Amino acid sequence: MKIDHLITQYLYQQKQLSLPGIGTFTMENGGIQFSNSADTDLNPELVEFIRTHTGKMTALAKSDLESYIMLNRQFLNIGKALYMEGIGTLVKAKEGSIEFTPGDMVMERLDERMPETRKTSVFEENPRYDGGSGNGRKWAIFLGIAATLGIVIWGGWKWSQKGAAEKEITETVTSIQPEAVPQTDTTAVAIVDSVSRRPLIDTTRLNAVTAANRYKFIIETTNRKARALRRYNQLIDIKSGVKMETTDSVTFRLYFSLPATVADTARIKDSLRIFYASRQVLVEKEGN
Repeated sequence: MKIDHLITQYLYQQKQLSLPGIGTFTMENGGIQFSNSADTDLNPELVEFIRTHTGKMTALAKSDLESYIMLNRQFLNIGKALYMEGIGTLVKAKEGSIEFTPGDMVMERLDERMPETRKTSVFEENPRYDGGSGNGRKWAIFLGIAATLGIVIWGGWKWSQKGAAEKEITETVTSIQPEAVPQTDTTAVAIVDSVSRRPLIDTTRLNAVTAANRYKFIIETTNRKARALRRYNQLIDIKSGVKMETTDSVTFRLYFSLPATVADTARIKDSLRIFYASRQVLVEKEGN
């Protein structure tokens, strides 16, 4: 079940929902009201509610909730309208406060969205691992660690096999990092060949690159908000310089903004496709 659906159901059940950095929703007399004030920390009961209905560990449930709040705050800060199903729509006013328009309530019950069986954890699923059995808990932890190591080793082997099958690829990208570039564009970044350490962009041609010669290299387009969030957070963690945009809060695009000449765009496009395992990389000139 998606986290936004769980948040809506939590409000319906508890009659109050506080999202740090956004505000507090309250159900009164069959309607929903909103206040800009909110708790500074996540409500432990909300985290536990999400953990219970997703089967994830508490740390992962908390992380998902923090990511959800962070992205929605970004949408509000750039002037986008945030629609919350079964709750309403939020819009940030010019003076900084958030305005709320109530929406139609969702009459669907929580258990109607949930599958009949839900796997939570080995301790809930098997009574042998109940808290009373110390040895059973130790064995469960040991088996979990062993399984994780097995997956890591198998993944490494598969990766090495894939590398051997792709020997014909002579250029691959290992980093996108700041390079010394002409003063005409101090924000430019260069994509570097992992073997020769030579830039894939001909820097002698970058002298002609100005603000009008920046391109968007779009590595992914999706209408699944959760997918876009997860991928964006993964790439932000490795300081890749990725950006995300949406014009209608339905379609999300992950892209890199890079300076380039027309002759460089095809090479950069292929390098990004290989490095980020994208099915297709689209190129758009910025400002169009």
